Amino acid sequence: MSGNTKLDLVLLWHMHQPDFRDHATGEYAQPWVYLHAIKDYSDMAAHLENHPKVRAVVNFTPVLLDQLEDYADQFASGRFRDPLLRLLAHPDLYRLDAAERDLVLRCCFKANHHKMIEPYPAYRRLWDFYTLTQQPGTAGETYLSAQYLGDLLTWYHLAWVGETVRRRDQTVPQLLAKRRTSRTPTACSSSS
Repeated sequence: MSGNTKLDLVLLWHMHQPDFRDHATGEYAQPWVYLHAIKDYSDMAAHLENHPKVRAVVNFTPVLLDQLEDYADQFASGRFRDPLLRLLAHPDLYRLDAAERDLVLRCCFKANHHKMIEPYPAYRRLWDFYTLTQQPGTAGETYLSAQYLGDLLTWYHLAWVGETVRRRDQTVPQLLAKRRTSRTPTACSSSS
């Protein structure tokens, strides 16, 4: 192929997620729709915005669009049907019950450790401390305070934020640079 040959290329992005809602309660069983929206979908849209001459076909399945609209409604109303978002916005992490604490610990390390935990020393320390609490002969999760849970919720969500959001929104770099808060921990206000 010579340097003057034109190549016709079509990018096709097919976006889909299963329906993660419990249809009896409206509660979400998994956070993957909003996590991929703040990471992958926002980055993909930004790439297309930055290169207006690129032509691409982006296909969103109806069930995904319905869930994205539902998340937009959750943010607009402040009534979260996604348990992790509800915990992230929880006004007082000292008041979490055992099931809520377990949810934070069970979910907030579900990330690619090499790409999403290792690059952030504070998030990595949270993982290291958690693994220490899981060793036989330790007091276990009793060491994991409300501050720890708030830091973990915050770092989990920060690790999922897409690169374009990191670069365009000043809140994300400020949170990434922050070490610890001095106020009563709420998930949204604390970071390690």
